[in-house]
Amino acid sequence: MPATGGLALGKVTVRFPWRHSFSIIGIISCAPAMLAGQAAIDPSVAPRAAALAREGERDVATDLLGHYLATAPDDGRAWFQLGRFYLLDARDWHGRGHEGEPSGLLYLDFAATAFDQSVRLAVDSGVVYRDMVEMGRALIYVEEHGWADARMRAPGSDAPPLPDFLLELGDNLLNSCPSGGVLLTGSDLEAVSVWYASSVARRRPDLLPLQPDLYAVDSVYRRSMAGALNADPSLPVRQALALVATRRPICMSPLADSGAVPSASWHAVRLVRVSGVTGTESAEPLTVTDLVRNERRGTIAWVREVEAIYHAAARHNTLLCAGILTSLGDRSLEACGR
Repeated sequence: MPATGGLALGKVTVRFPWRHSFSIIGIISCAPAMLAGQAAIDPSVAPRAAALAREGERDVATDLLGHYLATAPDDGRAWFQLGRFYLLDARDWHGRGHEGEPSGLLYLDFAATAFDQSVRLAVDSGVVYRDMVEMGRALIYVEEHGWADARMRAPGSDAPPLPDFLLELGDNLLNSCPSGGVLLTGSDLEAVSVWYASSVARRRPDLLPLQPDLYAVDSVYRRSMAGALNADPSLPVRQALALVATRRPICMSPLADSGAVPSASWHAVRLVRVSGVTGTESAEPLTVTDLVRNERRGTIAWVREVEAIYHAAARHNTLLCAGILTSLGDRSLEACGR
């Protein structure tokens, strides 16, 4: 474990590894200003940092947030943006073939610290992104130890539970894939929902979740998951999945990239499209009970994004329009062309 230092932020002491070279150093260097009194929250800082990041200046944006948070540590939106940047840094580390410092795990430690602060300050999306950090840590564990070991012995998480309607989405995606299937996810929201339902809630151990975009660019992830697939890691993702389809079902989530899958005959099964050998379909019902409850009580964060995933599934399976989507009201009717 790296050496750490402590910094009191309000009522919370935050621990940071001393090896960090970006904004955490900025926070520590500005600690005397904090002792003299906290500055007022500036609501323009987080959007300004986000704009800098979109312009390709993520490092500049990270430093901006670090110096700002040293004097305004109760700005939850700024902490949230800082966590997002570190999460993106961790993903870039995967794309570079695990090269460069800090390591992906260290970036994830920084992200966890930032998101923990955003959760403390009641930022709506903080909980979901905090679980994305845990998914990132679990991913690195899979890369180091293999899927089978990770499924049985991966270390636990101290992150807050994923919201119930996202666990419900993960269950629905898992229960749409036939037995023994490989479930390909597309968006971050699909991936974290499936990861949580599979690895934290321990549902559907017969399935293998796979991120095809990461398989395509990260040789370490590809080598580990190719072992779980019994595939040649030298093959690109489409060729590897074409061979795997001769042995087990391949399931595409609603937002999975069709460019990553082999040219084959696909048919809709509940929320997913399936190719490959036939597997037994799950008898577990699909539900949107938690989603509807959150929508009715005014929960905003992620509800629309989750609905969009169900609507995307309905474009491939119109039976959903007369099934679970009827519970989602007029927007689902519009998505179904009614």
